[in-house]
Amino acid sequence: MRTCLMMGALLCASPALADEYTGTGWQDGRFEVGPRLTHLSLRDTQTDATLPMGGLGVYVRYRITRRWGAEATVDAVMADELASQSPGEVSRVTAPATLSAMFYLWPDDATQFYLVGGIGSADHEIDYAALGETHTYTTRVGTFGFGLQYRTESIRYDASLRVLNFARPDARALEVTAIEVGRPMSGAGSYAAHSQDRSINGAMLNLGVHWGW
Repeated sequence: MRTCLMMGALLCASPALADEYTGTGWQDGRFEVGPRLTHLSLRDTQTDATLPMGGLGVYVRYRITRRWGAEATVDAVMADELASQSPGEVSRVTAPATLSAMFYLWPDDATQFYLVGGIGSADHEIDYAALGETHTYTTRVGTFGFGLQYRTESIRYDASLRVLNFARPDARALEVTAIEVGRPMSGAGSYAAHSQDRSINGAMLNLGVHWGW
């Protein structure tokens, strides 16, 4: 008799439990959009000098299939620094925009691990206060990395780490190496000019929250 009563109670509770299910399957909220915090660390491939930058971004995602998705991102990061070996403040703004493919390793779980990679471009602006000069230019960007997402019914919490490569035929304005002591200040302001072709690498950390529907 007790067993029958327990089975009856479970059958009655089943619809209620079903109503409380907060779907986290890949098909739930396939379109996603939201803001994120961005930290970018630039590294000159020839000198190993680094420059940390911080800012904000926004990202839009669409889940194409169970394992594959697409992502579009725009970030704006900046750095203010006082050059130690030549006078004046140097302000730098970098705004990369990328279009990437995503591959989900755990597509059916609330916690989803993914790989992401793509291409894009970045606008750069460097302002040399002491010289009254501003340099602007655009570079190509390639990116690859991985991330972790926790999904609820409509809100997603996201963290990712990516490697970026900024490439341009003439990378003179992108260097992060300070001028040597005693060297005359050139038109490049607080940073030494390099005429040879090269690229700049960056490591980007993103923390975001977004909504899906």
